[in-house]
Amino acid sequence: MIKKKYILANLGLSAFLLASCDGENIEEMETSVNEIDQIHDDIITELNALTEEETMLQDAFDETLKSDEELTTFSDGSAVVFQNIESRREHLDSINSLNEQFEEQEEILASYEGESLSGEELDGLNSKIDEFSSQLQGFTTDYDASLTSQEEYFTSIGSEEANYDTFSDGINTINEQQTSIQEDLVILDETLVTLDTHITEAQEMIETALTENE
Repeated sequence: MIKKKYILANLGLSAFLLASCDGENIEEMETSVNEIDQIHDDIITELNALTEEETMLQDAFDETLKSDEELTTFSDGSAVVFQNIESRREHLDSINSLNEQFEEQEEILASYEGESLSGEELDGLNSKIDEFSSQLQGFTTDYDASLTSQEEYFTSIGSEEANYDTFSDGINTINEQQTSIQEDLVILDETLVTLDTHITEAQEMIETALTENE
């Protein structure tokens, strides 16, 4: 099929248009699925970086409490915990950007109209991407809200009006949010595993089709 396209390309504009209508754009599907695979891996990298930064928050908080008895760095926003929050926001931005890239690839997969590849299998991959994308969007929205709560909490404990309730209520709110986020992460992890299976199966299907069309 690749040789046929090459020959038609030499016949002029009308032949080019005919070739462009060919639904067997397997190479484009291959590129798209490989891109989806890379996005999948990049999201995992960002999620791991996000959770790693999160584990460093407690140490940053404890260290600041020891070194800043007046808690002035909390009120003026210079405490290390705020840097930690900003770093995690950057990871969230990266995750959201990667999630948007999924949509572009979904459109490419949906454009396939040939017979060499299983439309059902490609649709199944698209469906799983949709499911994961929706879950990821909910996760990043909730996580961003938790970062705002943490920022407000750390700022509040540096104020002159801060008391025991300020510490206690703020920590309870943050812990409740973190519990919900951890539950979301478990669901995301399960969907990521299933999505990886769909990606692998699509790659194998495309590789087989390309070999048969050589």
